Amino acid sequence: LQQITLTAFFPQFVFLPLAPDLTQDPQMVPLMKHGTAVPVFSSETRLAQVSSQVSAWMNWASLHQGNEHNLKNLILDNPYLTDHLGPAAIGSELRARMAGTPQNCQDDSKQADPLLFSLIAKLTDAENETIDQAMAGLEKKRAGLFSELRGDSDPLSSKAIQSQKPDPGAVMTLERIRSWAACARETHLFSALTPRAFVTTSSAVFDQVAANGIRVINALDIDGIKVHEDGCVHQPDWHSRVLTLLSSLAAGPVDVSQARNMLAGMDESCVRTGRIQAQMVEGPDLEKKLNLPGTRLLICRVTLKP
Repeated sequence: LQQITLTAFFPQFVFLPLAPDLTQDPQMVPLMKHGTAVPVFSSETRLAQVSSQVSAWMNWASLHQGNEHNLKNLILDNPYLTDHLGPAAIGSELRARMAGTPQNCQDDSKQADPLLFSLIAKLTDAENETIDQAMAGLEKKRAGLFSELRGDSDPLSSKAIQSQKPDPGAVMTLERIRSWAACARETHLFSALTPRAFVTTSSAVFDQVAANGIRVINALDIDGIKVHEDGCVHQPDWHSRVLTLLSSLAAGPVDVSQARNMLAGMDESCVRTGRIQAQMVEGPDLEKKLNLPGTRLLICRVTLKP
């Protein structure tokens, strides 16, 4: 889970739950109470408005199911679905694209509601994660069955299965970042952060942000480093060293070997390893194309090995 990875590397992080509270994310409540996770909530009125649109989209998806007759009936029954975000416009756009004459493609990013997109992406990710977990369970059973038939003593491990999990951020990456950043601006999330570090666990998101920088001022990539998770007495010191490293990277060049030695110079009793990638990037497209704050940004990707 993402929060496990983030808490393994950082003593505190600010996040956007896209909700008025943490009812839908109960696992984050203890982290919030301890000050580890700092949620920035969206407007309840705004969320209620957009959630009704999300429900309409879900109704369309369940009723339409590729049947144009059902789609027309749904539109007739729900006139509010006929705006520029509704399925009628989407259907028209898809038909136009198939004919080779896309309509208003240049205005898509301006028309789309970032909160609507982000909520649908959140729902889609949750559904896909449920499917992935079910498929992983089936794969584990299948591997165990074949191993038993072959007489193997070491069937395909769950770690090997977990390492094959897809990256949700790889789907519509640019749109995800733009929409998330627009939602963050609505909640004034960026104004409270100084200095700023954009942290992700997604390789696709990290690469997309990095690609929109004209210049990489500083960069760091340390793999296979020992990570001190919750419960380890060395975690506070570990967190402090990670923050010191990122602050140094934001201020100037960092020697990779010295950085590795600084992070590794602790007790080796913890067996979990991870990777930390960081870049200080600069360029107008960070704000122009991604909606991120300013023209200079420290981006960071952290991962834990299975």
